[in-house]
Parts: sequence; C-alpha cells; structure tokens
Amino acid sequence: MIEPREFRNTVGHFATGITVITTINGKEKIGLTANAFSSLSLDPPLILVCIDKRSGSLKALKRDHPFAVNLLKKSQETECWRYAKSSGDKFEGAAYKLSEDGVPILEDNLATIECVVADIIEGGDHYIVTGLVKNASYDDQGEPLIFFRGKIEQLELAKTVEL
Repeated sequence: MIEPREFRNTVGHFATGITVITTINGKEKIGLTANAFSSLSLDPPLILVCIDKRSGSLKALKRDHPFAVNLLKKSQETECWRYAKSSGDKFEGAAYKLSEDGVPILEDNLATIECVVADIIEGGDHYIVTGLVKNASYDDQGEPLIFFRGKIEQLELAKTVEL
C-alpha cells in the first residue's frame, strides 16, 4: 500500500479551491479551513466536505444542524490561515455577518453555500459531512484562492470561452 506522505504528495497535484466551513455550537462561533469540498448532487442540491476526525469543530456538526461553506477568493489568504489554526477566537477581527440560522458568513467571499447537515459518514481518518443546500450566493467577477502542491496559489483567470 502507498505511504501516506507519498499519497498526499500525489493528490496535491490536483488543484482545489479553499473553503472555510462555519457553524455554531450554542453561542460559540466555529470556523475551519478545508479544501476537501465538492458538489454532490443537483437534485436534491447536496455538497460534501471532508473533516479530519481530530478536529474539535466536529462536535457542532450533527444531523439537521446549520453550517456554511465559504469559498475564498484570492484576496482572502489571511482568512485561510486564520481558520486553519486550532485555537483562539478565530472570528476576532474577522469580517462576517450572521445567517438567519445564526451561522457566521464571511464577507467578500467568492461564493457562500448555506446548508444543513444531511449525513455524516466515516471515511478513514476523516468524516464526510454532506449538506443539503438551503441558499447560495456568489461573486461572478471574483478569482479563486487555490491549494496546489501543498501551497496557497492565486489563479489569474483568462478570458472565458462559452462551451
């Protein structure tokens, strides 16, 4: 079987966007950086995000619990690192508003997807959290913040071609 480091280096060649997952646990605001995110289904509208089993943020994610996926734009690298740390008040000094469910929504995102937890599935050293999408918004002029080969990158968009 492939060694974990070699596997990580290999899958690191797949460029991904960077998200910040936000939720609440009582009055506590919770946020964590994740790049293992994907759309899952159009009907019903579902997404998935993979979260390390060691994450303290998992305690808040239960079936039918609200959360948001904040897709970061290239100007939000500071937000990426803010929510990647494991301690302290990650929201201190952050620009956010609260959703109707009280979930923090980061301001000036590339896109925001508001969900409720549909299911939590065990997957190796992570949990796969699926979310039923309740609301979504996006900035169609923004450019994404990218994770590639273990580094944060900024993608410059070329002219788009209609397919």
